[in-house]
Amino acid sequence: MTALRETVRRLAAARPAEAARAHAWLVCAVRSELAPRKPLVAAVREELEASLPALDGLDDALVVALSRLDPGPFRAEMTVHAAHARDPRAQAVFARRGLPGCPDCAVGADETLAQAAQAEGFSLSAMLDELRELES
Repeated sequence: MTALRETVRRLAAARPAEAARAHAWLVCAVRSELAPRKPLVAAVREELEASLPALDGLDDALVVALSRLDPGPFRAEMTVHAAHARDPRAQAVFARRGLPGCPDCAVGADETLAQAAQAEGFSLSAMLDELRELES
């Protein structure tokens, strides 16, 4: 692209009238090529903008899905259900903090440990430390 710009600058400096005509021709050519595509571009833009709200929670949904497949060690982005599946003794840790201990509770399916700690107002790091003690 830099070489093209340099060529255009040299042409404009050496032959300004020819450069102006070439520029006008290029503008017309581009406009005539793009004109039929404007409705398509507008439709695609509208479709993408309409899709954005559905994509907002995609990152969270992927984290939840991955934590269900492989719970791994206890971590903040793990769901309450995934933590319970990792170790059923986690139910006692949750109960001490006022969280529902039921592994089938609807809230725990989508709520991460971080979200639960924030919603209930307790220390996430203290709960994670206690959960990690179960692993040892």
